[in-house]
Amino acid sequence: MQKPICFLFLFLSLCGAAAADTIGLRAGVYADTPDLTAEEQQFFISPQLEYEQSFGNFDVYAGGEYTFSLGKLYPRFFFAEERLGFRLPLGTRSEFRIGLRNENDLRFQPDRDGGEGGGRVKPEVSYGLFLRPGDFSLALGAPLSYPLWGGEAASFGVEATAAYVTPFWLGFEAMVNLTAAPAAAFEGMKFAVNYTGDQFYGELALRAKESFSDFSLRAEFNYFFNFLIPWGALEAGNLTGIDAISLGAAIGIKYRF
Repeated sequence: MQKPICFLFLFLSLCGAAAADTIGLRAGVYADTPDLTAEEQQFFISPQLEYEQSFGNFDVYAGGEYTFSLGKLYPRFFFAEERLGFRLPLGTRSEFRIGLRNENDLRFQPDRDGGEGGGRVKPEVSYGLFLRPGDFSLALGAPLSYPLWGGEAASFGVEATAAYVTPFWLGFEAMVNLTAAPAAAFEGMKFAVNYTGDQFYGELALRAKESFSDFSLRAEFNYFFNFLIPWGALEAGNLTGIDAISLGAAIGIKYRF
């Protein structure tokens, strides 16, 4: 149930500006279905709680969500994410960042014994250059995935991201994921276009996985009212034509304190 990663500099700036008159706490709920075209529909509800705040040059984020099914299947999911970041201005037109991100994803089956879970920790460094033609950023991360119980074996990878934001807030992003161990392999790529307005954020992202054998296209929007943030997403998967195309959808709302 993991959310897609937004632009490193752009989205953190947007969240900081949107939360400037709040204590940084957001609570919300969203509903989603993995595939609207499936014969047997599954629907999920996910309450969320997030905290995000800046203390000088330090950025802090912590969030979690609990997901339960409304259908005949009864899995339970718990997802938690924490982020720490330090911003070091290098003059008036550039910035260096050091960050650490941790994610934990757990799956339970109340009607069965056991479950599975895994985590991911990613140290990251990035550099942003702010010029008249637009803002440029480069980021390099080293994600380490580890099992908690019943999950896959530990793996180590490399993640590189390049982003450009025009002066009129249209952004472009390209990201590459590679697995370095236990075996060198290409994990996937992401190409995204997004737009950030005074109250609106929208993104269209194309993802390629497993040596370009699996493609998906996701559209997402967020609209910032005074304290309310409605959002929605639509994702089309299996775009290679080998299997039937899936169509997932989600809609939710958050309240900022």
